[in-house]
Amino acid sequence: MDVFNIAKSIEKLIFELLMWLIFYPYTLFRVIFQPGYMLDYARQETLKDEDISFDSGMKPSIFLFLSIAIAAFFAPLAPADLATLKGSQTGQYVTESWINLLFFRMVIFSIFPITFALIYDLITPGSVTRSSLRIPFNQQCYVCAPFTLVTSMTFILYPHTGNIAYLLAFIAAQIWLLASNFFFFKGQVGKSNWASAGITVMAFAVAWTAFLTFTNLALTFKD
Repeated sequence: MDVFNIAKSIEKLIFELLMWLIFYPYTLFRVIFQPGYMLDYARQETLKDEDISFDSGMKPSIFLFLSIAIAAFFAPLAPADLATLKGSQTGQYVTESWINLLFFRMVIFSIFPITFALIYDLITPGSVTRSSLRIPFNQQCYVCAPFTLVTSMTFILYPHTGNIAYLLAFIAAQIWLLASNFFFFKGQVGKSNWASAGITVMAFAVAWTAFLTFTNLALTFKD
């Protein structure tokens, strides 16, 4: 056992966790209030070498993952929800542990950034490839993270509390994502205002349809 390498790995892990504590709120603040700038930042940084990219912000996929994890921590499923989920095979898997639930939420909420990125790639010249999806996917991870954080929490909290503040927060998150993606499609694709608005609404509807369909099928599937 190489004690020196283990110590170095622990040191790197602690440093990385501390950087998350600093750069998560910093990145979240910038994405919420400067979405256009952060979309450009994600594009520029994705083109750099991975070792030096996103040095002044969080990597998009980690940023999205932490947003989902924070939402799962502050808005856990109620006992009644857990009992309902256990009626399906996927539900039994999800309710076995918090990690399983987190993984499931990661899968379903990743539908939003991949849907917007895929639609962007389909309406721009060239074929859809892993390489062509990297930039728009990273950009969408940024703008979908605040949306996911709020939507995931209010999805759980509002039905159980009836607090109108949660409903308003949910609606605000939808409007914010629509507005951010309007500027995304207008700036990245160069369409007119009406065309950009139409693409945004269409992508938003497709993403929500895919999200609800996949979630419903997964949670009602029985062996």
